[in-house]
Amino acid sequence: MIYKAVDQRAGGRCEICGRRRNLTRHHILGGRGRRKQCERPETVILLCDRCHGHSTQEHERFLHALRCMLQSWYFRQGYTEEETRDLMGGKLYLVDSEIAKGLRCPWMEGR
Repeated sequence: MIYKAVDQRAGGRCEICGRRRNLTRHHILGGRGRRKQCERPETVILLCDRCHGHSTQEHERFLHALRCMLQSWYFRQGYTEEETRDLMGGKLYLVDSEIAKGLRCPWMEGR
């Protein structure tokens, strides 16, 4: 059900660059026990191989940016800090001053 919602939302395109080839679903929140615990349509994104990144360092920076955008989106939806922390698998990636910068969560903006 979650993957179907992600695929429908993405419309067969990478949700970052719009590319249609070499797509894969990617969990934004990972780690021991968190992936399935936090799996929702907003925590899974459809990416092409280029946006997914190849080097570990590049991939980790990219994931951090996605997590920050997702956390900011949760706050804009009206979730409290405690609720957001729970939705994010127990961890917050941004502090209040960074949230105010208006990071956008492009794959969820149309919802």
